[in-house]
Amino acid sequence: MNIVFGRYLAGRSFVHQLDARNKIITLFLMIFLSFIANSTIDFVILLALCSAALLAARIPVMFFLKGIRFFLIMILLTAILQLLFSKGGSTFFSWGIISITSIGLKTGIFLFLRFTVAISMATLFTLTTSSIEIANGLTFFLQPFRFLKLPVDDIVLTLSIALRFVPTIIREINTITNAQKSRGSFLNTGSIVQQIRAVLPVLTPFFLGSIKRAEDLATAMILRGYTDGRKRSKFRKMTWKIQDSVLLGFYFIILLIMVWL
Repeated sequence: MNIVFGRYLAGRSFVHQLDARNKIITLFLMIFLSFIANSTIDFVILLALCSAALLAARIPVMFFLKGIRFFLIMILLTAILQLLFSKGGSTFFSWGIISITSIGLKTGIFLFLRFTVAISMATLFTLTTSSIEIANGLTFFLQPFRFLKLPVDDIVLTLSIALRFVPTIIREINTITNAQKSRGSFLNTGSIVQQIRAVLPVLTPFFLGSIKRAEDLATAMILRGYTDGRKRSKFRKMTWKIQDSVLLGFYFIILLIMVWL
């Protein structure tokens, strides 16, 4: 229930007012930087940029950390596997196939920081960018694919709807799970086979509810005159401001510095 990825928080912060195209470029640039980073100073710079972006967005830190806690736990488990099974360098501990080496320690820490930066920036992007802005920004970058006769508008619309349905799906699963527990279901006890059987009463109403919600959404779009394959005008125009150019230039300078380091 605390997962905030895909959720939008309305606001008037510096990050909220940036152009969606700038935020998309910045997001992919930060993800690229996180994957080419290979030193401590690189990750110090990236974590500082993430912290600055979070403060500029005026999002409560504890709310943000609770929202990405699930992803951080999964990343941590992956990093621990890298730590225990990577070979090379000096050996600090060894027991059977498990060993902790200097290369494994470095790989595990860097992997955790790498994916933490990526998921933090992706979550911050969805928190500060509405679904309409995301759709407009993606449509701008996918314009060249129109020459290949691809339905760019329909693809972008599908992606934005799927992204915004993530919090709704999480809430529905939580509601169904609590309803089954109130009826006496034990979802986390017993053998693996028993737990799998206990999950079936949750999956069935979940899929039925998802299909019903999709039908309602399709009906609402049809009643509002939506027709696929048509070129539509936009009520909200994207505006590239001076701060967008300054911020984008700043990130490219960071890119050059990290490549130089």
